[in-house]
Amino acid sequence: MTDSYLYNGQRPDDHVVSCPDCSAAIALLDEPEASLQPPPSLRESVLSMARRRRSPAVIGVASVAVPYAEQVALMDDLLAELSVPQWETPIAKHGSVRGLVEHLTANDATVAGFMGLPGAPAAAPAHRRWREQAGSLLERVSSSSEVLLGVEVSLAGVRPARAPLRQAMIQRTFETWTHADDIRAATDRARAEPRPEHVHMIAEFGLALLPRAMKGPRRDVSATVVLTGPGGGTWTIPLSPASDHVAVLISADAVGFCRLLGNRLPPASFPYAAEGDPILARDMIRAAATLGCD
Repeated sequence: MTDSYLYNGQRPDDHVVSCPDCSAAIALLDEPEASLQPPPSLRESVLSMARRRRSPAVIGVASVAVPYAEQVALMDDLLAELSVPQWETPIAKHGSVRGLVEHLTANDATVAGFMGLPGAPAAAPAHRRWREQAGSLLERVSSSSEVLLGVEVSLAGVRPARAPLRQAMIQRTFETWTHADDIRAATDRARAEPRPEHVHMIAEFGLALLPRAMKGPRRDVSATVVLTGPGGGTWTIPLSPASDHVAVLISADAVGFCRLLGNRLPPASFPYAAEGDPILARDMIRAAATLGCD
């Protein structure tokens, strides 16, 4: 493998830095060596899902492990760059960078606990506690089967919700990226964006939760959302099981919409275009901003 890099005029370390795929692969390998045993209830959940399984999972193990691996690697590098004073930089809702990392660690623990992973020692530094838990979670998911990805777990966030593990891992990717950008903004660093295919996954994850986040009585209509730019796509979302026609079409930037999902863009000033019912469009934009994990 090294020879092929040299033929391109790059040293191995230079290639790894510039190649997202290799960086993700190294993140997958760079995990604690301790052998961890899942809880007894996990085995029965997986077997139950296997007995009911009729078709392959839509999203495979690599498709949820690699995006998370990339964001864990980027966050790890970011935290390693911080000076001691920067760990105490103020951040809204979480007090400081340190408080935000502790919050992320607690939300990751929602999935890590389901996977039977012990928490990092409470006395360990915030960076180490988050990284060891994230690494163990990534290792366990990467070595699991697609059947396990279909088992429901609790999602993080103020709204109680459950979803298959594959969706929870997309949420972990989403929150890790969001909070890394929070730290970048607080420490005068440039924001970063996930790869387009990962933006697409995050947007799809949020849109699937949107009907349950809508306030007021259910309306028997659907909405079409067109997201443009890298990671964009088109989705038609039933707002009730009995939806009979599309009442509104909303267009917005894909990355911007993901930041709206994290409540990092205020709904009142979020740029979007709507055709059809303007009140429904406004209500959907407001609901989308409540789906973050803070």
